[in-house]
Amino acid sequence: MTGAALDRRRSFAAIRAAAEARRFLSYGAVAAASGLAWQAARRRMDPHLFALCAWATERGWPLLSAIVVDRTSVAHGAMRGRPLIGFARAAERCGRIVGGDAAAFLADEQQRVFAWADKERGHVLYA
Repeated sequence: MTGAALDRRRSFAAIRAAAEARRFLSYGAVAAASGLAWQAARRRMDPHLFALCAWATERGWPLLSAIVVDRTSVAHGAMRGRPLIGFARAAERCGRIVGGDAAAFLADEQQRVFAWADKERGHVLYA
């Protein structure tokens, strides 16, 4: 699958479906939504999720990638280490103030994503 790319529309649909179900999804699930294996998508995931967050920010939506977590965090959503640092940096690049507690910021943003999904349920958001 060399040359295959992560697809924003498919990633958005997967994230929105997970948010409507109030569940977290893995980076691998985002890759799979575009028909890619994790290994094929791995190096592209951070810029892809940042672009998705920037796009969402332009629309006044929360940082949609907040519910995309590493495989070991899918059950609870609480990230640590590199994934949390990456999310916090992306949030700051989107103009958000993370503050001194990135984990608390993430948890708040995850709740915002779930609330957004509830509010927008049934609405066409990506035409």
